[in-house]
Amino acid sequence: MNRSASTPRLRATQLLFLVLLLASAFVGTVDLSPAVDLLLRLTALLLVAAACLGRIWCSAFIAGQKDVALVQTGPYSILRHPLYALSFIAACGLALATRSAVLALVAIVAVSLLLASAARAEERMLAQRFASDWPAYSAATPRWWPRFGHYHLPQRVTLPPSVFWKAFLDAGAMLLLFVLIDAAATLRIAGLTPKLLALP
Repeated sequence: MNRSASTPRLRATQLLFLVLLLASAFVGTVDLSPAVDLLLRLTALLLVAAACLGRIWCSAFIAGQKDVALVQTGPYSILRHPLYALSFIAACGLALATRSAVLALVAIVAVSLLLASAARAEERMLAQRFASDWPAYSAATPRWWPRFGHYHLPQRVTLPPSVFWKAFLDAGAMLLLFVLIDAAATLRIAGLTPKLLALP
């Protein structure tokens, strides 16, 4: 089995989301009003769905290219780390799905630290691998806050179907995780799971 530089970050993220899923069932309050509960659930779903669609769109540009060229088109023309930014948006959605302020805050801070560390490591690698292109690209393209006026599309992209399929599987896994966290929080709010910690 191949182990890439991102393997430790991916495993840490998976562990974080597993803990978030388990905590959703047992940690938090049960006194949300129906209107607040519905608003949180819908906002969470919209964030996760938007992130999933965005990650699929990003894969059309980065798939099969990230090791051979510095991708500077599509979402990579407005942001240096669109996949990480979308992962953060998805994490915010998953955090809101817990319907617990404390769980949401802990999850968002933890994911922010993981993604910031991953972005710094990736930028060091890109600066070495693409030394001639990186300085101008990094100077013109923000790390986190998109510069929409710079968006441009290439004439065409080469899209290996297997890599694009993986993007769909990743999106499906993210949506499944949302469903599980939402269900766990719903059981907690309904009083059907033991409440281990009554955090807000």
